[in-house]
Amino acid sequence: MKNFLNKEIKLCLAPINYIYLSFALMTFIPGYPRYVGFFFSFVSLLHLFSNAMLNKDLEYSMILPITKKDIVKSRCLLIAVYQVIFTLLSVPFALLFYIVMPSGNVAGIDANVAFYGIVLILMAICDFVFLTSFYKKATKPGIPFLITSIVFWVLYIICEFPIWTKDVFNIPFFLMLDSTDAASQIRQLPILAAGILIFIFGWILTYKVSAKRFEKVDL
Repeated sequence: MKNFLNKEIKLCLAPINYIYLSFALMTFIPGYPRYVGFFFSFVSLLHLFSNAMLNKDLEYSMILPITKKDIVKSRCLLIAVYQVIFTLLSVPFALLFYIVMPSGNVAGIDANVAFYGIVLILMAICDFVFLTSFYKKATKPGIPFLITSIVFWVLYIICEFPIWTKDVFNIPFFLMLDSTDAASQIRQLPILAAGILIFIFGWILTYKVSAKRFEKVDL
């Protein structure tokens, strides 16, 4: 699998995919929705698949002594590694923001422990939608990306709703989600743990469903 991943990095990743990693610093922008930066990690996937098509990666992979499942697994692994790196890169900028702006983010949820748990869940869902849609036909990534974009923004509204309404309803759980004090962030740890587990098991499910669909594609 190491060789497959190396092939993915060299043939499929374009320079713009590395540039998109810089969008992780959007957690440092004052008064800006924190989820938006992570949307660009999905935009990066569109470029990844488009670049792979231009480089005839699928045709090349099919002549290698590997199975269709291996092709899907290597791509899913590349995406997971990319997203984990993107997420980890955003953490120092989130911490720096609260050193410079201790008052917090006024445009939605703060980049706290709960936020990263929710982000991992959001990525797991969007990965499932995108990859299973793409490998149903394994042609152009445009339509799967459009569907994923719609799902992302719907989830964005759902995730931000508790934050937008926390001062209206004064629900303790909603207030806790947007808190950055030490006690609240300790209480948010189960959300982060749930996010990590869902991301891992989501990856497994995404791979299995995508591989099963790709097996049926007549190339």
